[in-house]
Amino acid sequence: MEEKIVNTQNDNKGEEPAKNGFFAELFDWLCSIFSAILCFVIIFALLARVITVDGESMVPTLQDQQRLIVSDLFYTPQYGDIVILYADKLYNYSNSTAGKPIVKRVIGLPGDKIKIDFVKGIVYRNGEALDEPYTNTLTNLPENFPNNQEVTIEEGKVFVLGDNRNASKDSRSNEIGQVDMRYIMGKAYLRIWPFSAISTF
Repeated sequence: MEEKIVNTQNDNKGEEPAKNGFFAELFDWLCSIFSAILCFVIIFALLARVITVDGESMVPTLQDQQRLIVSDLFYTPQYGDIVILYADKLYNYSNSTAGKPIVKRVIGLPGDKIKIDFVKGIVYRNGEALDEPYTNTLTNLPENFPNNQEVTIEEGKVFVLGDNRNASKDSRSNEIGQVDMRYIMGKAYLRIWPFSAISTF
């Protein structure tokens, strides 16, 4: 009777390359992830930064303590942009904010004529009433801004307002006024915290 001999040694050798292949593939996969993370960190450090919203002036669009990705790379202000301002550059405002960044929305650009009817709560740009679905309330708080009178935005400056119009210190106030574009830290492109509210702008 012929006996069959099983070569267990060869079988084990077959398993070994398979294991080595798996670990090599896993190593390559982990290296790829690490490289991607490293590239993201480098790009992020050079081109963008994280800003924490401080206060309620941009409610309902932004809530207190939410975190935003902000960049000024090739940035030119446009209507409706959510921008971050260097508070310490705004001479009249820096003492009261301890240098915290200020988050507002761009409403007027150089040469624009801005008028606000604080009784009706309507903002006009170049004679046209703005459609502002992002605001929390009508614009009834005048601060230092003249009621129903046109104000021209100076060259190199922007006019900004908070979305929470009656609880925002912005270009209506002499403490901020028309903002020099050089004092814009950048535009908010992405909300990253909390995770449940992640979105682009």
